[in-house]
Amino acid sequence: MFELLAIPVILLILILVLTIPLIVVYLFIRLTEEAFERVGFDHWHASLMVFGSIVGSMVDLPLHPSPISSYPQWLISLAGPLSLTFPATFHPVYLMVNLGGCLIPMLISLDLLRRGRASAKKALAGTLFVALVTYQMATPLANQGIVLPVYVAPTLAALTGIALARGYDRAPSLAYISGAMGTLLGADIFNLLTPGVLATLSPPTSQARPLVLSIGGAGVFDGIFLTGVLAVLLAAMIVCLFPGSTCRRTRVPVR
Repeated sequence: MFELLAIPVILLILILVLTIPLIVVYLFIRLTEEAFERVGFDHWHASLMVFGSIVGSMVDLPLHPSPISSYPQWLISLAGPLSLTFPATFHPVYLMVNLGGCLIPMLISLDLLRRGRASAKKALAGTLFVALVTYQMATPLANQGIVLPVYVAPTLAALTGIALARGYDRAPSLAYISGAMGTLLGADIFNLLTPGVLATLSPPTSQARPLVLSIGGAGVFDGIFLTGVLAVLLAAMIVCLFPGSTCRRTRVPVR
């Protein structure tokens, strides 16, 4: 009798184990689509961008055909006397850029500007502000990459978008651009151009194979992609708290 009762319980547990990951994936995709719809894309284009980012997360494009092991001469000359304080050579590195975690967020930001969903001047100001803060707070760690607390960039971008938006309906778009592009510049590009960072990222022990550093390389779970999505959702949620806000996905032209 006990064995007969245990069979349904085991089946129920098995079903839960199989369905919970599917539910989590579905909620992630739906929230991401909601973020893109908030910034003015229709459902079809929002879905296309989400799945394009997921597929693109598996594609890394090389920035240089061969591994690099030293800083370019122009950067050393630009550093001046500071060049004496950091090693000019480091462990060989392949520099890559990820399609889903970096290039697609860039294209989305450019499309938002093209369609007038955000002011170019305000987007530039928000991007530079987020970039400066994330540059200061990001930490390069050997064998881990450039680490930034997950809550910093989305919260900063959401508040920046709301502060810069002339109308609250434009806040999500400004939050997305400021978050995605600001994190890309500050946490990734500015840090990689900082003398000594590539040497810090080198493994503590020598190894034969070059390192692979990919900007946005964690795909949809990379800070750049998630920052844009979370910033939009957070900005939209905050906007809904303001009196008189309609919380609708309206297409308001920027004047």
